[in-house]
Amino acid sequence: MTNPFIIDSEDSPYISHKAATKSWYRNKEELDINYFMIDTSTMKFGWGKYDPAEGYSYVWQKDLFTPIDKPSDDHKKAFSVWLLPKYVDGDRNIEHPPCLWQRHSFGEYSGFQQMGACFYEESKKDINKDKLPVVKWTGSEPKIVGMGNTAIPKFELAAFKERPDNFIIPTWVSSEEGTTQNTLLPEEPSSDAQTSTFVDDEIPF
Repeated sequence: MTNPFIIDSEDSPYISHKAATKSWYRNKEELDINYFMIDTSTMKFGWGKYDPAEGYSYVWQKDLFTPIDKPSDDHKKAFSVWLLPKYVDGDRNIEHPPCLWQRHSFGEYSGFQQMGACFYEESKKDINKDKLPVVKWTGSEPKIVGMGNTAIPKFELAAFKERPDNFIIPTWVSSEEGTTQNTLLPEEPSSDAQTSTFVDDEIPF
């Protein structure tokens, strides 16, 4: 039997966008991805920091619309959201398990804002009620920040779809973090927000 006290680090659900390669990783594995379905009820804003001794720690707003004070000088703006990644290109159709995108880097935070902005207005329409947005990752834009470089992932809205059966959030999420009812971003769509012209039948999920 599996030892219940040993956590399999290779099965961690965390996903990140690497600025150096402009690609997505789950743990140390690079993933082929071009679409994400977004669980809007899990979207959070807050503050995060990393300490070599204590690891990552986050402080979250009670909802998306109520900012909180910066806890310390070491904290940076943070976000969190559960995603269902997928790669579709011709005959290739690669499904990935649900991933938690929870970061506090400038590039990824900016990408998260743009992701939300591209579906914000459409999500308020009755026709999209009880559906989840699907966005296409269109690439990553390099940007100089201070003395360093980063890359901001860019997205466009592809469709709104019913939640598939395989988009299941692990049970430990509700026990450790509690549940949220946040569904919309406070910002209006940004000037670079785009709406896809893809035929709906071509969108995965």
